[in-house]
Amino acid sequence: MERDALLYTFANPQGGSAVADRLAAANLTSLQRIEVLAAIDAALSEAFYTLLRALDGSASLGGCQQAFKLNGEGGEIIADGDGRLEAAAWETFYGSGG
Repeated sequence: MERDALLYTFANPQGGSAVADRLAAANLTSLQRIEVLAAIDAALSEAFYTLLRALDGSASLGGCQQAFKLNGEGGEIIADGDGRLEAAAWETFYGSGG
């Protein structure tokens, strides 16, 4: 949801983001704008996926690779390096849910 919200903000000329301002200033054709937004969408997906993998311990973040234990507000374990977070992230960004 956060990726989609960011993409919407970036694509909206009145979104108030630096990305939206730069896209407007580029004076792109409709086709160019579609392609640039598709590239931004892919970049956001890859960035979010990498961050989630890093939290799960299956990717390096800033040159350091370690698993983190993440708990929800109710104390339930969301991730503890067992691959659940990586699997859910893959499905969200690249599987049938993406």
